[in-house]
Amino acid sequence: MLYRSASLRVEADAGGHVTLWFDVPGQRFNVFTRRVLTELGEALRVLADRPGLTAVVLRSAKESGFFAGADLHVFTQITTADEASALSALGQGVFTQLADLPVPTVAVIHGPCLGGGLELALACTARVAVDQPGTLLGLPEVELGILPGWGGTQRLPRVVGIARALQMILAGRKLNAAESVQWGLADRAVPPERVLETLTEVLRAGPARRRPARTWRRWLLEGNPIGRALLFAGMRQLLARKVPDDMPAPHEALRAVEVGVKRGLEAGLAYERAAIGRLSQTTACRNLINLFFLREQARKPPLLDGIQDLPAIRRVGVVGAGTMGAGIAQLAAVKGFAVVIREVSEQALAAGLRKVEDLFRQAVDRRILSAEEAQRKLAAIGRTTAWDGFDTADLVVEAVLEDLELKRRIFRELEAHTPAGAILATNTSSLLVKNIQEGLAHPERVAALHFFNPVHKMPLVEVAHTAATDPRTVAALVRWSLALGKTPVVVKDAPGFVVNRVLIPYFSEALVLRSAGVPAGAIDQAMRHFGMPMGPLELLDQIGLDVAGHISRSLQPYSGDRFPAGPALERLLQAGLLGQTGGRGFYVYGGKRPRENPDIARLLGAAPAAGRLTASQLQERLVLPMVNEAVACLGEGIAADAATVDLAMVFGTGWAPHRGGPLRYADDLGLPAVVQALDRLAQEHGPRFTPCAELRRRAAAGAAFYGPAGNQGSSAR
Repeated sequence: MLYRSASLRVEADAGGHVTLWFDVPGQRFNVFTRRVLTELGEALRVLADRPGLTAVVLRSAKESGFFAGADLHVFTQITTADEASALSALGQGVFTQLADLPVPTVAVIHGPCLGGGLELALACTARVAVDQPGTLLGLPEVELGILPGWGGTQRLPRVVGIARALQMILAGRKLNAAESVQWGLADRAVPPERVLETLTEVLRAGPARRRPARTWRRWLLEGNPIGRALLFAGMRQLLARKVPDDMPAPHEALRAVEVGVKRGLEAGLAYERAAIGRLSQTTACRNLINLFFLREQARKPPLLDGIQDLPAIRRVGVVGAGTMGAGIAQLAAVKGFAVVIREVSEQALAAGLRKVEDLFRQAVDRRILSAEEAQRKLAAIGRTTAWDGFDTADLVVEAVLEDLELKRRIFRELEAHTPAGAILATNTSSLLVKNIQEGLAHPERVAALHFFNPVHKMPLVEVAHTAATDPRTVAALVRWSLALGKTPVVVKDAPGFVVNRVLIPYFSEALVLRSAGVPAGAIDQAMRHFGMPMGPLELLDQIGLDVAGHISRSLQPYSGDRFPAGPALERLLQAGLLGQTGGRGFYVYGGKRPRENPDIARLLGAAPAAGRLTASQLQERLVLPMVNEAVACLGEGIAADAATVDLAMVFGTGWAPHRGGPLRYADDLGLPAVVQALDRLAQEHGPRFTPCAELRRRAAAGAAFYGPAGNQGSSAR
């Protein structure tokens, strides 16, 4: 063995071929730390001096994958821009050592190859991607408020071309094995059993890199100075329209690529180092990295440590095969659970199974499953219009219409048709769990498991419990949510739980503004620039005005007159507007792009706005009611801490991630400033803006939601 350290070993054969095996101790995935970078640098110095060296292969000894990127704990220890730039310089230097080796170098990639892992692979002369589910190549650093700082902004454009590199760096595009070959990022995509054979072929072919295909389109955009100037100018304009306020990382990443293209590799690397120093000190970077750690903590909840011998969940029943039920059933089947679906009729069951089949097709298209796996899992799903198969279920998830009496009847039947130890969960988004528990012999078995649509994409699950719910039931649902790959947040039973409770004032104020004559486009654009994935009226159309109306009516007895937009929504529903599914809502759908619905102003009795509100004024009126309601959730004990509320809103709704969530945002504004702004809005527009008692109390006491380190004492800082 030529070299061995804690994280890697270097093996050589008689022909001069050397393999670097990475196996970072104590980690599920390989991740880069300063120590790992230093050890790799030492190994590369040994190889550079080795006579007879003919080739170097980089591989992971972990089944989980090649490299998941940098260990973000490193960033939590950085306090200055110079420290961040120095870390960038360390990684750049080590990867340059690899790039400078005078022999062919090949990265064999399976599983995640992200961030620093892809930057490592880009420093090689060739890349072989193992063609199996889970292999994914990407540079997601911008999503964390930074940029690829170890040469990624420089080497990726030289391998796949400028336009494709910008898609990966700025938009977070990740490629599977086959796509990586199509894009020129990998030289080969091969099944696991052909890796060694393919390595021999690639090494025999020599060190020449695979170059981006030279098409006329690429030459016009990238092959001459005028085309490149137009490409970068167009991208700057796109970022100005699309990127949220106070999110500098995409702009810095674009500039790093541009500097490298215009002035060469060394200048580009220097810009990369300086840019990562600047970005490391931004609020956006702090918030995004802190969210990453909060999500990691949510995946290791302490409540699982305190309860022993949790009931195992292997067989899952799903009642209702509509959009949500079909999504839950398909995801459970994908994750290896035995599933049975119940519907009220053969016709409804067939329609639900078509939804399940479509989701499996999408999973095959995204290479999550092979076609054979998808067919096998689909065929294994049980289906019934009675209760066949529910007598052995460990968990049943009810996903029928939001009708209290219907749900009560179903849960009474479930008690009669499921084993004594089975857990019974409702996917309700607006009804109280305690009302569903009424009259049941075993309410301790019942809780809410609130998924979000689409189930296979949305990462959050709200696990809501009442005083009657057994803690073991809650813990088992949390563990099952984790097994599905979701981020669970535990909340107390309350109207709307956390997510819908906080969204209602947002939607309500958007309707008030639209009724006052503010164009839908202005409202939605203001919130996209704030950082939301879509504006409130776009989101209402996507959810469905009928669904939103039902939620609003369900919560009205608890919210009173605090949210005045209910009648406006009812008028739209009476006019037959359903949103995107019906083709018409606040926007009209069916053309190349949605356009504002001209009937809305008449239906709402909206006159043209007396004066144009600025984007910041619109944001204030839309965001601060959410902040106020989020604080109320905390004050009422619906959520245990600020992290629960912020995670719920970011992962359940896409709430401006770089702002950290509504409570983090309140901290950044300063609670006294939030109270002052709400008091002013209440005077100008009505009592719905009145700060809640908990917000006033905290502001007066100088008590922030997060400690000075920004994470309530977590390991994130």
